[in-house]
Amino acid sequence: MFRRGKDSEVLKWGLIGSGIAAGAALIPLIPAIKRRAMRVTTILTKDHRMVSGLIRTFEMTPRFNSMVRRSIFQQIRNSVMVHAQAEEEILYPAMRNLMFMGGTSRVDESYREHQQLKDLLNEMQHMDPTSDAFDAKFQDFKNKIEHHVDGEEHEMFPIITDRMSTDRQEQLGQRIHDRKMSLKTRMAA
Repeated sequence: MFRRGKDSEVLKWGLIGSGIAAGAALIPLIPAIKRRAMRVTTILTKDHRMVSGLIRTFEMTPRFNSMVRRSIFQQIRNSVMVHAQAEEEILYPAMRNLMFMGGTSRVDESYREHQQLKDLLNEMQHMDPTSDAFDAKFQDFKNKIEHHVDGEEHEMFPIITDRMSTDRQEQLGQRIHDRKMSLKTRMAA
């Protein structure tokens, strides 16, 4: 019996050692992973997925739970407002330069879509989150944001990855990240 315990101890430490070795093998890849994480498209896609998850959470929250619904809505509103402002200040001007000629209409459409989303969010902010009227506006918001995200990810992001250097994508990503942090700090104050 004592032997079995000792063997399991050896096995345990063998597995731990293997895990450490596997982790150590990944260390050279960390700079590449970090660089990819700071690309503008990666940061914005992450924002899109986070808001999508919040929307699903909101939809699953029972209507009678007003406080929770209001809290989730505020998270959605704050995330979209910060994301939209950072895109409008940093991404869209860069896209205009990148898309010269015929592509500017997509940028103009994105500005209009942002305004529609912000208007809806501002209207909903003063509504009862348990009401039918709120749910109707929320559904309209959800449809509009899904359309907007689809346009960005399938029309704009491929242009960024095709026409913009990796360094430039990372620079834009860093600027977007910094601007979002600044906006979040201002909102919290």
